[in-house]
Amino acid sequence: MAKISLPDQIRPWLAIFLKYSFWLLAALVPLILLPVVFIARGGMKTHIDSVRQQIDSRVSALQSVRSIAEHPNDSWSKGIEATTNQVSRETLKEWQSFWDSQKAFRIWPEESLGADFVKKVESLKPDGKLSPMFRERYKDKVRTLVRGLPTRMGVEPKMGEPSDDPQARVAPRRQPVRQPMMRPGMEGDEGAVESSPYMMEWSPENQQRIYTSFNWEKDAPPSPTRILLAQEELWVYGMFCDLLAGMNKTAAGPHSAAIARVDELSVGYPAAEDDPGGGSGKRLVRVGSAPQPAAMDDDSGGSPAAAGVAALVRPPNARFGGGGAVMASSAPTSSYDDEGSQAAVVPADPDETLRNWIYVDFAGRPLTGAELAAAVDSQMVHLMPFVLRLVIDQRQIDPLLVSLSTSAIPIDVRQIRINATGGPAGGDGVATGSTGSGRMYDVTLELRGTVGLATPPSEKAVGLEPGDAGDANAAAPKAAAASPVAPRRVTS
Repeated sequence: MAKISLPDQIRPWLAIFLKYSFWLLAALVPLILLPVVFIARGGMKTHIDSVRQQIDSRVSALQSVRSIAEHPNDSWSKGIEATTNQVSRETLKEWQSFWDSQKAFRIWPEESLGADFVKKVESLKPDGKLSPMFRERYKDKVRTLVRGLPTRMGVEPKMGEPSDDPQARVAPRRQPVRQPMMRPGMEGDEGAVESSPYMMEWSPENQQRIYTSFNWEKDAPPSPTRILLAQEELWVYGMFCDLLAGMNKTAAGPHSAAIARVDELSVGYPAAEDDPGGGSGKRLVRVGSAPQPAAMDDDSGGSPAAAGVAALVRPPNARFGGGGAVMASSAPTSSYDDEGSQAAVVPADPDETLRNWIYVDFAGRPLTGAELAAAVDSQMVHLMPFVLRLVIDQRQIDPLLVSLSTSAIPIDVRQIRINATGGPAGGDGVATGSTGSGRMYDVTLELRGTVGLATPPSEKAVGLEPGDAGDANAAAPKAAAASPVAPRRVTS
């Protein structure tokens, strides 16, 4: 490789540079780097200032939006309003469908009350008035309507005083070839077998209790609220009478009837439970053992009140009389006195008590009139409690439950008890022969539950203004104006 030769004039300078190169470079490098640093720093500052201005401008824009008192978005607001109205209309449409499904249930007996009465009561608005003539007419006719219930069930009427009313003595609807029926308590006695034109029996005491609740002969003319609630109760009683009669429609006689005897049929106030569900352990008891009382403190003397347990007072109802303190553990519906004891509150207006404990909530807890009006889940449906205790062929329990569950009116059976009241027990621990019917498969069956009664559809209740419902309730525009407790008669 060829060597590079330097001119003689440069060599002295090169020797000097090499000798003092460190000091020369130490002075030269800052002269080169400092301008570069200043140039770069200036560019960075410019970029930072630019970004800061953008951020400040956007923050200022946000603050200006926050400072506006109202900043509506017409498109968003209209979209939300349209969606809300659509949901409300669909809700009202389903409500209307539920109401229409019970048309056949809400039939006012025109043949007894008169066409003018039915026309008036169908158009009755909330807090509407009925003339004294119409109220007096219903007072006179309601007992006749009640006395028709045993005939609908196909049992011997045992209601009220003797009457010349032909409707009270109508023969049972079905009269097949009758078979002898053994009367309760007369098994084994010769000559005790009597022929009966009826398929089953209905407790005279229960019949009389129902009749008494509708016997207003000595009362003042009933208020419109009392009439509407009483008629709704009659519709429910009639529905159960028809269902029970239907269970025996294929029987050849009392000996083969599915149901031998009805011991209790109650709806509304008499069926409402002071302690829904029977409380802890009250519904399940071992056969042959006595129920154990709830544990009390030694100093309480066995008194629930002394033990610090709140006593729920059954509120009074103008149709059924006053209530009484009973053991309960939920939802007090009354006030407390100065000593801390619970006491019923009796409104001055009897109409205010008519709705007390007629309906229950979805947990089965009875509702006072005030609670019913405030309950959101009671807007579309009123749940009326019922109790049905009867003697039935145990092979027919499932068909009975199916019949109840497939009823056109929703019936929810929540409690089922079989032979819960005791009686002679066989070796297997199952009560036998305790029904007194003389039929080997009979058992005592108790059912508790609710009946779902539709309420008149209301645009206001679903958040719609009058006329906003569109086609949802065009089929029955009068329904929204009807009373929340006033079922209407709708004819096809």
